[in-house]
Amino acid sequence: MRLRPKRSTEGDVLHVELVPRVRNYGARMMRPIVVGAPSAELTATAGKLVELQDRQIMAIKPGALARDVDAIMRRGALDTGLRPTYENVTAYTLGLYTCTPRTSDVSRVFLPTSNWVLEEGMVFHLYATARGLGFSETVVVDKEGGTLLTKTPRLVLAPNPDGRW
Repeated sequence: MRLRPKRSTEGDVLHVELVPRVRNYGARMMRPIVVGAPSAELTATAGKLVELQDRQIMAIKPGALARDVDAIMRRGALDTGLRPTYENVTAYTLGLYTCTPRTSDVSRVFLPTSNWVLEEGMVFHLYATARGLGFSETVVVDKEGGTLLTKTPRLVLAPNPDGRW
């Protein structure tokens, strides 16, 4: 049996995740790209995910409990109806990757049961998904709070009406 590739059609969403390494330190960033113009529902979902992620980033500071930061995204997505359930983690540690093919480190994750304390200098990959969209960021814990290490705007990427980016 021959498999035929699926053609992308208007409204399809492609997730692009970049996994750069600088001096063997890993970082990650994910953005959704829509074929054609994003629907009002996609745009609204993206706005809510980014808003919840911004609230998480503001809560990331030395002394914060991981479960409290997790609850911002998890409860927010459930309470607003963005997701019916939320089984996955909302963040995990990133670090130094010298000899391993792994691109992430799950030794510390954000879950409702994560009773450990954030410390200055820790680096996390925050990600949020709902209704077919996903956004992720790399964030470091600074004295004043979470600092984004990624600078790409968090929005649904789409071509201009003329088809150009």
